Amino acid sequence: MPRMSTPRHRIAAIALALAPLCGFADQGISRSEVVFGTIQDLSGPLAAYSKETLNGMNMRIEEANAAGGVAGRKIRLLVEDSGYDTKKAMLAAQKLAQSDRIFAVAGSMGTSIALTTQQVFIDAGVLNLFPLASARGLYDPPEMKFSFTVPYYHQGVGIVKALHATKADRKWCSLVQDDDLGTELMAGVEAGMKQVGKSLVERTSYKRGATDFSSQVARLKGAGCDTVILGTTLRETVGTANEAKKVGFAPQFIGTSAAYSHLLPKLGGAAVEGIMATAFAPQPYADDPVAAARQWYAAYQGKYKEEPGQFALMGYGLMDWTIKTLEKVGPNLSTKAFITALESSSFPRDKLGFAPMTFSKTKHLGSEAVLIGQMKNGRWVTVTDYTQP
Repeated sequence: MPRMSTPRHRIAAIALALAPLCGFADQGISRSEVVFGTIQDLSGPLAAYSKETLNGMNMRIEEANAAGGVAGRKIRLLVEDSGYDTKKAMLAAQKLAQSDRIFAVAGSMGTSIALTTQQVFIDAGVLNLFPLASARGLYDPPEMKFSFTVPYYHQGVGIVKALHATKADRKWCSLVQDDDLGTELMAGVEAGMKQVGKSLVERTSYKRGATDFSSQVARLKGAGCDTVILGTTLRETVGTANEAKKVGFAPQFIGTSAAYSHLLPKLGGAAVEGIMATAFAPQPYADDPVAAARQWYAAYQGKYKEEPGQFALMGYGLMDWTIKTLEKVGPNLSTKAFITALESSSFPRDKLGFAPMTFSKTKHLGSEAVLIGQMKNGRWVTVTDYTQP
């Protein structure tokens, strides 16, 4: 009998189906380029953050490509919009992983977005690198995912311990987003409260995308709160501060890295003066005391005709670590080789001020350290250096 041949399209389909079973897809790599993807909020409440992030990522990619790429390969970045909606994000993840066949997804925006989509990438053998999201599930267990953003859990512990050390007698309260951000943060806050022997006087929340915070602020004011932990993003932080100012409520507000932005005083004005927040690197300014930070600030401003914010900083930083790992791998790039290289990498405190990071086979979170800044005269001023929770 003649030997039956298998159609090429069936061979391709079988190979794609077996890729997750092998663990590594090794897709998105050619002799001339390596293709990355990112899921950003281009049309929702975090659009300002995503714009900055993409500017920072593209700035570092263009620097690398202008120098000839990495081991002869240029870097190409594909961008998909989530609108900060998990359903839309899932479709974006499936497109990037299965249709565009990217090598890795990097710098995706939002905790709920990153957590919801990461299994799509893992199942396709695609690396999930440095999402702009803060949850333990984004690096633990240490599979095909690496993170540099300190989880909201650790930020919550750190906030409680840092403020308790400066003033033990506080009426602690909270206002958080009713999603993964808020859940993760409040788990850390509760753990921190237990450590210092305190408890929350009042807790309240809001649905993602809310614009009216009058009832929440009224509850916090009625409870006599003098310290309010915020699990809010930029727009919601401003909305809460404006409502508090309107009703004469002036506690010490302290937010997470989701609120630490140079846009906060631009949008909130006097209402956000005095707000504190955690951060992974200090906000750069044109007159930064560190020369390298001033130079980077000037280069970014010259390129994009606007001031760089915290998310521009993180976008640039995460691509810098990615590119340095590609350089460490060299010409024989594969998913496994990239993982091996990153798992044996350390990144010192750099010109942008990020805390030192180390990775290993069992440690896929670069650092647990955060600093705390406070809004003074419209600028972020660092009030604590990096501390471990």
